[in-house]
Amino acid sequence: MKAGSDYVSETGSDRASVVDLSDDTESVPTAHKIGNGDKESLREALKDILDNMPDETHAGKLLQPLEGGGQERLKELGTKIRAFHKYFATWETLHVVNNSKLAYVRDDVIQYLENAPEKELSEVSQLERGDIVRAYERYRAFLGRLSHMLFPYTSPYFGDHMALHSHFRNGGRGIVLSGNDKQAPYILTSLKVIRKLGSSLPVEIMYLENELNEDWRTKLEAVPGVIARNLSQMVSDEGWELKGSASKPFALLMSSFREVIYLDADALFFVNPEVLFEDPGYVETGTLFFRDRITSPSSRKQWLKDMLPKPISRKAQTSRYWTGKSREQQDSGVLVVDKWRHFVAMLTVARMNGPDRDDNPKTGSKGVFSLFYGDKETFWLGWELAGDTDYWFNEGATGNMGITAEDTGKANDLSDEPDLGVTTSHEKRDLPIHPLYTISSPQLLHLSTSNRPLWFSGWILDDNFEDPKDTAISIWENYLSETKETNEPAEWRIAGHGMATLKSNKLFKFTAKENDALSMIVETAREVGAVRMRR
Repeated sequence: MKAGSDYVSETGSDRASVVDLSDDTESVPTAHKIGNGDKESLREALKDILDNMPDETHAGKLLQPLEGGGQERLKELGTKIRAFHKYFATWETLHVVNNSKLAYVRDDVIQYLENAPEKELSEVSQLERGDIVRAYERYRAFLGRLSHMLFPYTSPYFGDHMALHSHFRNGGRGIVLSGNDKQAPYILTSLKVIRKLGSSLPVEIMYLENELNEDWRTKLEAVPGVIARNLSQMVSDEGWELKGSASKPFALLMSSFREVIYLDADALFFVNPEVLFEDPGYVETGTLFFRDRITSPSSRKQWLKDMLPKPISRKAQTSRYWTGKSREQQDSGVLVVDKWRHFVAMLTVARMNGPDRDDNPKTGSKGVFSLFYGDKETFWLGWELAGDTDYWFNEGATGNMGITAEDTGKANDLSDEPDLGVTTSHEKRDLPIHPLYTISSPQLLHLSTSNRPLWFSGWILDDNFEDPKDTAISIWENYLSETKETNEPAEWRIAGHGMATLKSNKLFKFTAKENDALSMIVETAREVGAVRMRR
């Protein structure tokens, strides 16, 4: 996929829209080139530095503090981040050197410029030696200030963003979870399930200070290949607070792996999660996201126009927000990201969940979490703000799973009628099958393109808001896809305590292998003491 190929104007033309702050938003790199340390690549990278030097006026605009709130602030942020992305990629090409085993940051450029033979230096620029040195230092000072203004929270754990980025260049693949003492039984269950499904990938549990006690860390690290790491020590949250689900992108960003499968504590798999790395969309883009359920159709087209810098991508213009298909676009319970390819996008998402997350009571400006619910939409929107359109949504449907009920026709509108007019499958097994079914459950199911279950969120209990020792384990007979055979709109009703009812005619039975996976999950939860011993 070529950089910029996903951008079209709002009328559908391939011609890019006019943008502010020069053309920074039109040429955002989708991957970073790095050198091999030889003099030829060094000279070529130095040429790029000198050729891409921003003038004083442009640099001054980029370094002005962000103001206001809401969509206008995010649009300004996106414009600056897209510019940063271009300058940062050019800088990295000069300074980050990679071989098969190690990526490192070189800091000997000044020494090279001061000592290189005149003939060699003339291949870089016709400027005098001192002017070249000063131009290099001016670029370095500008990028350092812009970097600190936009993304200050990774310092001092990492000296600069090149150090963080190169840290996981050869970091391989791994799984990341985050949580606290209350969620630890879920995490321990998930870890053991993952191992039983055949994954041997290393795992990092990222926790916040004083939220995961030593006993739980010991239990989690008893699972082979698992390490618990204190995320609070890695993130500077001066002026805001690293907390809750908003710490998710920081956990993903600061983990040591290059390619990460991030799992919420209540997410559980039917299959080895490593299969997600084989998804064609992930292979192409280095990102795999999952869609949320289709519910409450409403257009946020103007909202997106007010938030995203131009040119607005084709993917944004075909999103549910733009078309009005649903007010929900993304479920962030599982995320698959190649952080090397999408480093600036990840920095952007982290900022949206950090310094820009909350309302400002002094100015009255709106924070990100006042624009949409929680962290989940910040991922695809963070990619869009950064001008990174190399992301992919799983093409399978969502659904739910549980005890099937047949619709009697008494309740055609699940959103308005409290009485569903249904009888349980146990009571009507011998009656003719009606083409519409309902399932009510707190689990949200994600399917493959062949309509087989991949994973679900919502844990395994009927009510996740009550004491797990006093709550029944859910029973799963069948599952429904929200995509009907007739292509009619999905029919969801959302109730309290995470319960959701889906009405659809696309009913499936679990295979023997899938039933075995569910039984294994329940037994594992019992083994670790996460649920009571009997249903």
